[in-house]
Amino acid sequence: MENPDIPAKSGYHHGNLKVALIDAADAIIREKGVEGFSLREAARRAGVSIGAPAHHFGSATGLLTEVALLGYDSLGAALNAVTTSDDAGDDLQRLALAYVRFALAYPGRFRLMFRPDLVNRDDPRYAEASRQALSDFANTCMRRDPTADPMAQIFIVWSSIHGIASLALDGKAKYLFDGITPDDFAADILPKLLATAWPFGGNDAA
Repeated sequence: MENPDIPAKSGYHHGNLKVALIDAADAIIREKGVEGFSLREAARRAGVSIGAPAHHFGSATGLLTEVALLGYDSLGAALNAVTTSDDAGDDLQRLALAYVRFALAYPGRFRLMFRPDLVNRDDPRYAEASRQALSDFANTCMRRDPTADPMAQIFIVWSSIHGIASLALDGKAKYLFDGITPDDFAADILPKLLATAWPFGGNDAA
């Protein structure tokens, strides 16, 4: 029986195998999308035996959950980099822009993060990663209107942001805005949309 801890080719030490497999899975999803992922391909790219992914992560779900956690870490970094002000409405506009730009920059990770059929949401790290990533967003929602039901407010605003990101990823922005590229949409159209048409911008809490 092949030992899953023995690399199929040189280049990785035993302690690096898990990281190598996570990096390989992330690269596959980045290049081919979630649909192009397979444990076999992840093992091949990582230079380990075919049995290594199952040995270290138990299943494809286990490995994909690790990539989803990477996604939340990178989303959190993008949102946490947004500077805040005394105007929660304006802050939400900037957070929305960062959220959509993250989705366009990391479409594979973004789609995977919200696929309950592919990731283990019962993993306690998943809930914590999600909470950490969206903490600034949630706090800004509550700052915008402290009298509103916080969960309802977060859900409504998040739904709007996530919907914009999903439509952009699905090519709807290109269709609606004369063939615009995703980068140009994020740079030119989206900031204007958020400033003028998004229902949660500005001082509208009153």
